Amino acid sequence: MLILGLASGLPYAAVGGTLNAWLTTVGVKPVAIGLLSWALLAYAFKFMWAAALQSHRTPFNLGVGPRRFWMSVFMLLVSAGLLVLALSNPAANLAFIGIVSILIAVASASLDIVVAAWRIEIARDDQHLDILSSVEQFGYRIASWVAGFVALILADHIGWRLTFFGLALVMALCLGGVALASRTPLTASGEKTATFIRQGGRLSARQRRIGTWLTLAGWVIGFYLIGDFMFGALTDPENHKASTFIRMQGPFVILSTVIWLGIVSAVLVWMNGRNSTDISGPVVAKSSVTDILYRAILEPMMELISRLRWVAVLVLMVVLSYRFTDLIWGGFAYPFYLGENYGALGHTLTEVGFASKFMGVIATIVGIALGGLAMLRFGRMPVFFFGAVLAAITNLLFADLALDARFTDSVLGFLHIDDVFALFSLDLRMARLTSVIFAENLAVGLASAASVAYLSSIVNKEYAAVQYALLVSLIMLLGVLGRPTIGEIIETQGFATAFIVCAGLGAVAAVLALIEWIRLSRHPKETAG
Repeated sequence: MLILGLASGLPYAAVGGTLNAWLTTVGVKPVAIGLLSWALLAYAFKFMWAAALQSHRTPFNLGVGPRRFWMSVFMLLVSAGLLVLALSNPAANLAFIGIVSILIAVASASLDIVVAAWRIEIARDDQHLDILSSVEQFGYRIASWVAGFVALILADHIGWRLTFFGLALVMALCLGGVALASRTPLTASGEKTATFIRQGGRLSARQRRIGTWLTLAGWVIGFYLIGDFMFGALTDPENHKASTFIRMQGPFVILSTVIWLGIVSAVLVWMNGRNSTDISGPVVAKSSVTDILYRAILEPMMELISRLRWVAVLVLMVVLSYRFTDLIWGGFAYPFYLGENYGALGHTLTEVGFASKFMGVIATIVGIALGGLAMLRFGRMPVFFFGAVLAAITNLLFADLALDARFTDSVLGFLHIDDVFALFSLDLRMARLTSVIFAENLAVGLASAASVAYLSSIVNKEYAAVQYALLVSLIMLLGVLGRPTIGEIIETQGFATAFIVCAGLGAVAAVLALIEWIRLSRHPKETAG
C-alpha cells in the first residue's frame, strides 16, 4: 500500500507542481501555465469513467486480477508520459506539453481509481481499512516530497530533463507494489452478478433508459462548457479569464455533472420503491448500450442513496465541507508567503522552499502517522472530528501571521522555539513561518488520514471504484470553485480576513463531523458491508 500510494501521488505532484516550475524557468507566461494546469481537472472528473474500471473481470482472461492489471497499465502509461516530457522542449512546443500533461493526468486519475478500489476491497475489516488508508496517504505525501522538494534540488544541479527521467524511473519501479499486491477477493462474486440489474430491478426498461440518457445529457453540457472555455482561452485569452469562468459557469458544471447524477439516481430509487411489480427473480441485464451504461453509472449512485436514504444529505454535507478549507486556501499559499500586498509575508523562494516544501511535507507525514495511530487507539470518528477542529484552528494562526503575529510570537517565546531557530542563524520571521506551516500541515495530515478512512467506510465494496471516485471528485470540484470568492476577499479585505473566513468554514465542517460521529455511534451498522 505504501508503494501504491507513492505511485498514486507522484504524477500529480510532477504535473501539478514540478512541471510548472520548469515552464517558469524557460520563460513560459503565467497565463499559459494556468491554462495548462487545467489538465488536473482530470482528477476532478474521474468519476465519469470510473465505471469502466469497476468490472471484476480481468481483460484478456489473464490471471493477475483486474485491479493489478489496470494498475500496471496506468503506471506504465504515466512512466511513458514522464519520459516523453523528459525528452521534450517545453519552450518550443507548449501545445505538445499540454497534450502530454492531459494524458498523464488521465492515466494518473485512473490509477487513483483502481488503487482506491483495491484498498477498499482488500481490507479485512474496518481497522485494517483505516491502516491501509493511513499508509496510502503516507506514500502519497512522500511522493509530493520526492516530486517537489527533491526534484527541485536535482533540477538545480542536473537539469530538468534528467530530473523528469528520474521521476519516470521511480514511477516504473512502483510496479513492484503491484507485484506485491494480492488479488481482491471480490473477483468471483463480481463475475456472477455482472449480468444482473442489482439496483432498480422494479424499474421498467424505459425508465432505466430515460434516466441513463438524462445523466449523459448533463455530462455533455458540462464538458461543452469546459471545452468552449478552453478553446476561447487559447484563441482569445483577454476575454476568457479562468476566474470568471469558475465564478459564472463553474456552478453549472457541477450541477450538470455531479448534482444532476444524484438527482436522477434519487428519482429512480424513489420510482423503484413505488413500483409494486412483483419480480420473481433477478432481472437479467441486456447487452444493449443503455443497460451497460445504466449498470456502470447509475447503479453505484442508486445503491449509495438507497442505503443511506435521507442520511445521504448529511454525509454529502460532511464530505463537501471537510477538506473545503485547506483546498480553497492552498491556491493562495505562495502569494501569501512571497507577496508584498494584502498582508502577505514577503519571504524569499529559499525561505518558502525550506518551510513549506521541506518542513511542511515532514509535518504532513508525521500528521498522517499520528492520525493512523490515533484511529487504531480511539477509533475513526473521534480522529475525524478533532482533525476538522485542528484544521480550522491553524487557519487562525495564519490570520495572526497576516496581522502582527503577537500570539505566534508569544507561543514561540514561551516554548523557546525562537531560540532553537536562532541556533541555526534563522531569524524570528523564519521561526514564525516554519512553525505555523508545520502546525498547519500536521493538522492537515491528521485530517487527511481520517478523511480517506471515512470516505472508504462509506462506499460499498461492490461499487468501490465509482463511489469513491465520485466522493473525491466532489471535494476537489468545490475546492476549485471556491477560490475566486476567497481571492476577492483577499483583494478587498486582506489575507487575515480570508483566513478567518476559512476558519469559520472549518468550524462548520467540525460541527457536521461531530453530528456524523454521534449518528454513527448510535447506528454503527449504517456503513458499507
